[in-house]
Formats: sequence, structure tokens, C-alpha cells
Amino acid sequence: TTTNDDDDDDARIVDRADVDALEKSMRELVMMDEDWRRKGVVARPGAAIEHDKGGILRLDNLRDVDGARKARKRLGRGIGSGKGKTAGRGHKGQKSRAGGKPRLGFEGGQTPLRLTLPRRGMHNPHMMTFNPLNLDVLQAYIKAGRFGEYDYENPRTLTMKDFVDAGAVNRKIKHGVKILARSRRGMVEFSDDDDEEEEENETDGEEDSQGENAEQEDDLSSTFNIKVNLEVSRVSAKAKELIEAAGGTVTRVHYNRLGLRALLKPHKFPQGLPKPARTPPKMRKFVDREGTLPAPLEAYEASLRQGASAAQ
Repeated sequence: TTTNDDDDDDARIVDRADVDALEKSMRELVMMDEDWRRKGVVARPGAAIEHDKGGILRLDNLRDVDGARKARKRLGRGIGSGKGKTAGRGHKGQKSRAGGKPRLGFEGGQTPLRLTLPRRGMHNPHMMTFNPLNLDVLQAYIKAGRFGEYDYENPRTLTMKDFVDAGAVNRKIKHGVKILARSRRGMVEFSDDDDEEEEENETDGEEDSQGENAEQEDDLSSTFNIKVNLEVSRVSAKAKELIEAAGGTVTRVHYNRLGLRALLKPHKFPQGLPKPARTPPKMRKFVDREGTLPAPLEAYEASLRQGASAAQ
């Protein structure tokens, strides 16, 4: 009996310790719950949502996690805020002024890094940028009627203004338009040294690619059969050969920046168009003559009107 009584006392002691530990853990949980509720969170992070009982996540208790939103620093709101008067900038000095930061790349007066490094490469100041126009695109636009009524037997002269109005080239023309025989898109830069012939990117070892290009040129020569008369800034040798084979002509004309603007936007000159500029001596071998102002079409229509009035 004594032994049993001792066992019961030990059991009571163990049970009491468990109860105390359980009560302590419950008090901690309650305090945590109150702490989270004080922060506006209904449930502790990681708590399971009881979908059977309707859940605990609602639109009215959505909250950002702790630390997700940082309070904005309010400056100049009195000395009690700690950021009043000088607003944390201190008295005088460059950093206290508005816009007092040095310029980008300034290194305190020492030689900046951009001046210590050597220059690489070169810049050609005489390089000219032309908008490319391919013969297949030109033929498609003519057949689609983008240039108006087209006389295939006696076609009128198409100028760079016609290409811009039809949408065949980009309106932002810097130095002119170049006619190409191959399909190329986007703005392509050409130097005057490369105007006499097409750029050749294939090497001697790439015979297969050269054969494919030759087949494409043969297909283009067989499909391009429209007679055209063009006035452009530059033309490649292959494109000129295809145009003349179809019975057309192509003339390389020179326009300076002002003359090109007058050609494309004559309405910008209400007092009258400027005189065509002379071709610089270094560029005479790349053009056939100076461009005409107004455009050849306007001059042609004016001559027709004069002829009709004289006949009456």
C-alpha cells in the first residue's frame, strides 16, 4: 500500500508539472495572438485556413507582412520630430544646398576615368546614311497602285518624294535613298567608297552561300520586269543593271540637307523653294547631276498646263 501511495504522489507531481507547462504555453499563445491582433493580423503566420468553417482570410483583414511598408520620413515639421529646421542637412556646405550634387562623371577635380582611357576605332565624318529601297518592294508598290495611275509604256519619273508619300521608305531621310537589288530592311549606312558596287560579305570559302545569292539574283532578274524611271541619291550596280534591262532609267541626283527638305516638304517654304545646291567636287563622281526643285512631276504637270492653255 505504501508503495502504491508513493507512486500516486509521483504521478501527481508529474501531472502537476505537465499542467504548469501547458498553462505556460497557453499563456504564451494567447499573448502572441493578442500581439498579432494588435498589429491587425487575425491569424498567426503559417496558420492553416479552416475552409470548412468559412476560413479566416477575408478582404477586410488583408494586411502586408511586417516591414513591407516603411513610414515616409517627414521633413521640416518642427524640432520635436527630429527632422525640423535644417531637415537633417546641417548648416551650410554643398550638401545642404538644393541641387548641390556634382555633375555626372565628376571625380573631385582629378582626371576622370573617361579621359584616362585611350580612344579606339575611328569616325568617318564623310559617311552618308541612305534609306534602302529594294526592287522587289518597288515592284510590289507599283502593282498595288501606291504611286497612283502608272503608265507602264511611258512611265513618269519617280522621285524620293514619291517613295515617302507611298510609304516605301521611312519619312526620316537623312541623306537620301539608295536602290538595292537584294532584300534589306531598316536603316543601312553606306560610305561613298562603297557606292560603286554592292557590299560583299561572303568569303572565298563560303561557296554555297554565294551560289544561293546568285540564284536569288537570277530569280529577281526574271521577276523584275517593270519599266521605271527613277531619280535617287545612289543605286547599286546590280540594281542599275536590272532596271536598264527592263527598259528603265535611273539617275543619281544630288540634294543637300536643305534641298532634300524642300523636295520632301515643299509646303514648308511659303516664300518659295531654294535653288538647288551645287555638287561638292569630292562627290561629283558619285552623282550624275544636281537635283531639280520643284520635283520633276510638278514641273511636268506645269508644262502640260501651259501647253493646254496655249492650245486654247
